Amino acid sequence: MSARSRFLEPPRLRTLAGGEQDDRRATWLELFFDLVFVAAVGQLANALSAHPTFPRFLGFVALFVPVWWLWMGFTFYANRFDTDDLPYRLLTLLAMFLVAVLSTTIGAVFHGSSTGFALAYLCARVILLVLYERARRHVPEARRLTTIFLVAFGAATGFWIASLALPAPWRYGLWGCALVLELGAPLFAWRQLPQAPIHPRHIPERFGLLTLIVLGESVLGVVLGIAHVPWGTASAFAAAGGFVAAAALWWIYFEFLDETTIGARGIFGGLTYTYMHFPIVVGLAALGAGVKLAVLSAGGEARYDDTGWILCAGLALTMVGLAAIQLVTPPVLVDEDVRLRLATAAVALALIPFGLSPLVVALVLAGLLVAQVVYELVRHDGHAAPAAG
Repeated sequence: MSARSRFLEPPRLRTLAGGEQDDRRATWLELFFDLVFVAAVGQLANALSAHPTFPRFLGFVALFVPVWWLWMGFTFYANRFDTDDLPYRLLTLLAMFLVAVLSTTIGAVFHGSSTGFALAYLCARVILLVLYERARRHVPEARRLTTIFLVAFGAATGFWIASLALPAPWRYGLWGCALVLELGAPLFAWRQLPQAPIHPRHIPERFGLLTLIVLGESVLGVVLGIAHVPWGTASAFAAAGGFVAAAALWWIYFEFLDETTIGARGIFGGLTYTYMHFPIVVGLAALGAGVKLAVLSAGGEARYDDTGWILCAGLALTMVGLAAIQLVTPPVLVDEDVRLRLATAAVALALIPFGLSPLVVALVLAGLLVAQVVYELVRHDGHAAPAAG
């Protein structure tokens, strides 16, 4: 790359409709980008663990949607059009700063002050609009696709701006309308997706990296929990259960989730893989909060003794997402992997009415996940699906 193109290289399509593609891997900027987003995920998890009630859990899941979709927007733009030139880097860094600002406003949203969140999100979306307008001008083969995205995202931006003039709960209604447009943009544009396909190796790597970092929230939950309670038999078992559960989920995701779903089932498989990562990631984040609460409860914090359901709900969401992706993985529709994931989700949900202590729930779920890993290893006889990334 020449010195000039390093500073100014217009967007170009990184994948071609005929299948030709660049050797695409995650960049250092993308890894930096993920770390900033995980700060927002951490703030969401903190908000849940600070007030572990069912209404707060619903708010946690709802607010996770715009945070996750913001990550998705920049990730898919980069997958198709990133040339890593100076304008792209500066715009991405500015977006990262805005995400950092957005992270600081998450706690306030749960206390009724949502203007800061809306402004930070709105400004970050405007940056994505600028990037897509740049791609529309310079990538003629993807012009129809980028135009649809610009119209959908632009209309959604109008709803975000209008929401600033309204109080809650009307404001949140406009947020919902905006998110429907944003989330639906790939569906509106599905006929154009073959003209500007995603990179089939880069996207699984990006999702895998985000999943790995969010999994770290479970480990962080162990650390934060132990830091606030004395070491004892119960707290040690809770910490061990949380870590083992995180390790088993890492094994299941990176060994047994087949990334060929992206290309094997065409556009439908790719969309399923994309959208079903939301329950996976939000479930893992909830699981991290639940692990922290389990350690605190086991360490003597009695006010957290009825929070085991958060662990169950988090694991159920993750398992349902994994099962949905497995459903569109050839050659069999409902195979053993699908049944395993759904059975695990069902057991996790079935534990909720019993009101078990978070320590017991953590140990039961950890044992269930370890048994699943062992069964998978024996069944696959050492042959695993390609690891994401």
